Formats: sequence, C-alpha cells, structure tokens
Amino acid sequence: MTSFVGRNDEIASICAALADNRLVTISGPGGAGKTRLALHTAARQRGAFADGSRTVPLESTPASPATAVAAELGIEDVSRDAAEQVAAFLADTSLLLVLDGCEHLAQACAELVEKVLTRAPGVRVLATSRHVLGVDGEAVVPIGPLPVPVVADGELTGPADAVALFADRAAAAAPGFAVTDANRDAVVRLCALLDGMPLAIELATAWLRVLSLTDLLERIEGGRGLPPRAGRSRPDRHRTLEAAVDWSFGLCSPQERALWARLSVFEGDFGLAAAEAVCAGEPIGAGGVLVALAGLVDKSVVCRERDDRSTYYRMLGTTRRYGRDRLGRSGRTGEFCTRHLRYYLDLAESAGEGWLSAEQTAITARLRREHANLRAALEFGLGDPATGQAGARLAARLDRYWAACGLLDEGRRWFDRALARDDLPQGLRAELLASAACAAATLGDRETSLRLAEQGVLVARRTGDAELLSRALAGEGVAALHAGDLERAEVAHRESALWRDRVQRPDRHAHPPDLGPALVALARGDARRAGEHAQRVIDFSLGCGELWHRSYGHCVLAISAWVLGDADATRGHAAECVRIAAEFDDPVCLVLIAETLADVAVVTGDHARAAGILGLAERLWERMGGAPRRGNPLLPPAHRRCSEVLRRLLGAERFTAAYEVGVANSTSPQRAAEFLAGGAARDPGPLTRRQMDVAERLAHGRTNKEIAAELLISPRTVDVHVDHILRKLGLRSRVQVGVWFAARGWTGTTAVAVAPRPSPPARRISGSDPARAPRRGRAGP
Repeated sequence: MTSFVGRNDEIASICAALADNRLVTISGPGGAGKTRLALHTAARQRGAFADGSRTVPLESTPASPATAVAAELGIEDVSRDAAEQVAAFLADTSLLLVLDGCEHLAQACAELVEKVLTRAPGVRVLATSRHVLGVDGEAVVPIGPLPVPVVADGELTGPADAVALFADRAAAAAPGFAVTDANRDAVVRLCALLDGMPLAIELATAWLRVLSLTDLLERIEGGRGLPPRAGRSRPDRHRTLEAAVDWSFGLCSPQERALWARLSVFEGDFGLAAAEAVCAGEPIGAGGVLVALAGLVDKSVVCRERDDRSTYYRMLGTTRRYGRDRLGRSGRTGEFCTRHLRYYLDLAESAGEGWLSAEQTAITARLRREHANLRAALEFGLGDPATGQAGARLAARLDRYWAACGLLDEGRRWFDRALARDDLPQGLRAELLASAACAAATLGDRETSLRLAEQGVLVARRTGDAELLSRALAGEGVAALHAGDLERAEVAHRESALWRDRVQRPDRHAHPPDLGPALVALARGDARRAGEHAQRVIDFSLGCGELWHRSYGHCVLAISAWVLGDADATRGHAAECVRIAAEFDDPVCLVLIAETLADVAVVTGDHARAAGILGLAERLWERMGGAPRRGNPLLPPAHRRCSEVLRRLLGAERFTAAYEVGVANSTSPQRAAEFLAGGAARDPGPLTRRQMDVAERLAHGRTNKEIAAELLISPRTVDVHVDHILRKLGLRSRVQVGVWFAARGWTGTTAVAVAPRPSPPARRISGSDPARAPRRGRAGP
C-alpha cells in the first residue's frame, strides 16, 4: 500500500461513527480516495474485533455481492441464497466487514447488509460507495476532495492536504522532486485544476517521470487530458478520470443524466430554486428536478453544502465539465445558458429593488455566494449577440454589489464590455456610464472617469428621467471630487439633489444625497460641515434600515472628529465604520478609515501599529486593482512622510517587520477589520513574517520536521529560520523562544497561521484611556 497522506480527521470521524453505528458508509465521488480510507480505517480498527476485519472488493462483481463475500470468507458450496448463508456464517463472529465499491450493486448490498446485521450482532459493516445504501440506521460519512490552499503574498493559506499528496506522489514518481518557492504556484494551480481529487493527483503525478511540471500544467490547463499509463494496478474505471466519471454516469437514471448535463451551466454553488428554474423540462417531469437532484446527491455526483440559512449544491469541476460535454452533444447548451442568464438577471433586479432596506446585508451575502454564477451569466450574456442587452442589464444591476464588496475593478471590466455594444437603450447606457465613472474614479483613473461621467449626464438628460439624471450627476460629482475639481463636484451634487427631490418614489437609483457633499466638504477642510452632512447620511440610513452608506457616514464623522481634536469620537465612529464595512467586505471604506487610524497611532505613540496600518492600507489599494493614492484629495498628502518618520523612529528592520504584519492582515476585509480594531495586531519585533510563523510553532513544541511539514518548506530552511530567530532575539534555546512568545501574551495562532480543518460530520439515514489628539489642519483619511 502506498503512503497515506492527510485524511486523519476523516479517519477519526469514520472510527467515531463505527463506535456508534453498525453500518457506516463512506460516500463520495469517484477518485476521492474512499477505498484507501476504508483500508486504513480497517487496519486501525482490527484490534477492536476478535475476528479482525475482512475486505471484499466489489468493483468487478457483476451481480451478487453475497457470492463475493462468501468467497472471501471461504464458504464452499454456496447455495442460491448466498446472502442467508453469509449471515449464518457470521452469526457468532466479531468482525469488521468492509464492502468496497457498492454503488453498482446498491440494492443487493443493502439486502445483504440487512441480513448480516440482523443475524450477526458482533459484525459491523464499513462500506464504500458513490451511492448511499439506504439501510435504516446507516451512518454516512461524506468524503470530498482534499483541500487546496491559496497562495497569498507568496505564502500558502488554508489546509494544504492536496499539495502534500502531490509532493509525496511526485517524489515517488520523480525522485528528488520537492515543492519549492519556485514551483509552488504551479503545484497549487495543478491541484486546483484537479479539484484536489486524490485519484486525479495520483494519475497526474505519475506523468512527472516523462513530463516536466510546466509541461504537465500546460497540458491540463489546455484541456488535453492524460492517457492511461500502462501496467497500472487499478480497476478500469480508475485508469483515467473520464473512466471514473463514465462509471458514475452509467449508474444514473435518464432523468438524472439530463439534470447532470443541465446543471453544468452553473458555476460554483447553486440552490434548489435556481436548479428548478433553469433545468426543468422533459425528460424531467413536473417536480422531477428535486427527485433527480436527490439521486445525484445520493450518487455523489452533486455535493450538498449548508450554511446557516439554506442548502446549496455544487458539482466538482471534473463532473461539471463532463456534464457540459453531454449538454453540448444534445445541442441545447445555448438554451440552458440563456435560462441561467435570465434567472440571475431576475436575482439582480430583486437585489436592486431591496438594496435600501434592512435586507441589504443578506442581499450582499447572497450575491457574494452566487458570484461565480453571476460571472458565468455575464460572460455568456455579453458574449452572445442574441443576449447582449440582457448581459448589459445584469452588469448595470450589480453596480451596488461591485462597489460595496470591493469588486470595482471587476465591475468596471463588465461595464466596459457592456458599453462596447452599440444597441443599448439610452437609459441603460446612462446607468452604465455613471457606474463606470464612479468605479474609474475610485480606482484612480481620473481622466477616464470624467469623460464617462460627462457622457452619462449627456445621455441621461436626453432621456428626461429625473431619477436617472440625479444618479448620473452624482457620478459626475464623484469623478470631479477624485480629480480634485471640488467646485465642479459641489455643483454636480447640488444639481443631483435637486433632480432627486422631483422623484416621488425613488427606486434602485436612490442614494443618500448628503454623502457626496460630505466628502466634498471634507476635501475642502471644512470638518464641521462635513460632519453635518455625514450625520444626515446616517439618519437617511437609519430611516430605511440599510447599512452600507452608514459606514461611510461614520467614516466621515471619524475623520471630522480627528480634525477637530476629538480623539474619543474618532475612535467611536471609526469602530462603527470598521464593523459595518467588514460585513460587506468593503476594502474601500476600510482603507479610507485606516489612513486616519494610522495618524491616530502616530500621534499617540503606537508607532509599530501605525506602520502596520500603513502596510495594510497600501496592500488593500493594490488588491482593489487601482492606484488611487496619488493626487487624491480624500487621502492625506503626508502618507509618504509618515512612513519616513516611522522608519526613522522604529529603525528600518522593525518598521519593515511591523509593516509586513499589516500586509499579512490585508488578505480579507474581515481580517483587515480585526487588525484595525486591534484584535490581530502583533509587533513582531525584529522577526520577519515567516520567522514569526516558525517562532510560534517553536513556542508550541513543534520539531523542525513538523514545522517544515506544516509550512511546506524544507527542514533545512527551518534550521536556518531557527538560527536567525535565536540570534535576532539574543536567545540560546528553543525553550526561550516559547518564553519570549508567551511574555507577549500570544497563546493562539498568529495572524498568518493556517486554521485547522473541521472533521466531516457523519450523516445519519432516517431510522436512526487615551490622550486627546491635537487639532489637525487636514481632512480626509
């Protein structure tokens, strides 16, 4: 048996399930590693049974699993009722019976297991199957792909079991292979393309005897696939990925096959309502989508995922591509992609209608979860002349989503693609121009934003739509503000408010009329007037129950309070701003308030924290895809000078280390918010970010080999880091590192540490005190 990598949590879950249930089924898609999990679990459990364990492979059994079990047990003269014979034979035994590969014989296996469990109280059954058996009391342990990490700032983030398996199998195929800084991105990309599936990783790494890692990646990225290797000791259905998926397809009913193909138009998660709206129609009868979907879940073709509110479903990339190929053969790809586009356009329309309400956070959470599907719908809609206007409407209806969730760069690309069409209605074109102008302004492209805003106002005036013109003028105000033309910005916002007042029942274009004037006043240095406008923004927000604009109201109030010398009010409004912005994943609002919080930290003497906040702010701007700092009237001109002062106060090495702590906490708005609130800030002293990773693990008693495995670096590299840590800290032993770490009150994981992966649950079948700051002469974060 080859070495076993990862899956310790899964084995623990299976063992726990076996302790409480007499039938446990390891269920998952083909190639997930169910057989190997069962074998390792059986080896671990063997001592718990007087008669040990027996494993019966069923993949080549054509009809009767009972006959195969009888042969494995050594029963001679098997009668026609082999199941009864097996049950009688096992009646007085204490045994773990492993049935491997039950999916094609699910009904027969269920009947056999029921007889054995009835007649043999000392027997427990561990089954592997793509299809649950459906026996009363059956505990199902679902097994999915191995987790694939992401690379953030050159570091692996998240569980890395798939990468560990790849490294292990690649080293066996090509001795000397190791995951290094030079090839890490390619390995992670390969693991992601292979869905983290153990079978796919093993089949791919075998080719490293012949192909370089780069060649292998290019081949798989290009969709050319890999032929089977000769002499492999695998069942035919595991010789290639396609064979594994073909096997699953053959187990499906006609209705399930049709649904499998139609579901391939979804990217990422989808809900039942979406599946029913998009996929209904012959041969799937009325109400048949739910039945067929249940069948695909039971057969591990579709994975079920739950959040706090609802159930979602997902297909692995391999099975989705297979389904898309089947849909293409049917000639109906365009039909179901169009249905998919219409469904998500309706969703976006509803989101726009409910945006200014207490449902705003729920709406953004839903859209964020559906992001992959929204992107797929936009790609299809804007890529097909027949659906271009629908695609353009979808891009326009998502304008608040792009802005609130820090997706301005992506949103701007969709706006540009939509505006490239020459058949858009004037009202839709005005919407897109205003949204594109705001996005370009925030991202630092000021000339383009002014041009787009001018066009938007011109088109909106032609329509005679007062609400649309108000929106376009607000866009011009934003563009002019970011370009530093404060007089023009003020005039545009004033006219926008006048047109808005003419609208009796504002709809999706509604916005708090005081937000633009608040920002203009702030840029002018009029903190009192800015605060008055900002308070009206908050009143507007409270009146309708929305939150997003409220975060910007608190942001302006925090900055105004700091300019006016009220440190307590600054902290209070900043905390509320950060809390709300994190709910939306809004890095724009976070980075605006961060600049002021950095100034507060400098004035109050918390220099390391100030350096960290500067690092976080700089990286957040970069991640948004813009370069908005240069010449922006909302940002302090002393940012660079502040960095130079902090570098002098802290020293270059300490400044860089503290700055990197902020960078490390910029990987998500939630993490950035925690850092700004003070919950994740750590002054690492002279240590670099990677040395902090190693130091923490030393403090927790890890050996160098264990640290190397966790961080996916070589033991020799760990040796070098440990030596540098001891010299920098003036320490002599690893134990002293733990004392240094604990002396700072650090007992948990560092800001850049990987969170543990939870064990998969078994699923049971039915039947079973700061100084006041001085007055500041500048405005803006």
